Amino acid sequence: MNLFTMLFPGQGSQYIGMLSSFFYKKNNIFQQTFDEASEYIHIDLFKLIQEGPEFKLNQSKYTQVAILTASVAIYRFWNNKNGRSPSFMSGHSLGEYSALVCSDSIKFSDALKIVFLRGQLMEEAVINRPSLMQAVIGIDKKKVQAACLVRSKKKLFL
Repeated sequence: MNLFTMLFPGQGSQYIGMLSSFFYKKNNIFQQTFDEASEYIHIDLFKLIQEGPEFKLNQSKYTQVAILTASVAIYRFWNNKNGRSPSFMSGHSLGEYSALVCSDSIKFSDALKIVFLRGQLMEEAVINRPSLMQAVIGIDKKKVQAACLVRSKKKLFL
């Protein structure tokens, strides 16, 4: 028997129109999951992920519940289609909460409350503090190291 793991994504995988094909096929699992989440955070998550505005979807307090809800909906859909149970579940940052919900370690409703608060606190932590995060994908390791070295030397002399 082959073992497999499910890895849930973190913040940054959201975009306007995500999961559209599932909603337009009238998939009740997705609609029910998003309706359930919307009740707990008092915002229409389906409308937000389908119509935006993008700046609102990209606010941590909304991004995080949207990603959690999408992950749980996909997992519920997987189970409904008689998908194999994973041997392990894990998540990248925010995705850890999706793994906890899908492994029945915490309730979806509790995770929504925690993640919504987590997003609010993350936003408050950077108010009036310029910050930036970048992802490095598909670039040679030596080029990344060189760019970091150049940038760090510039900071030292500022």
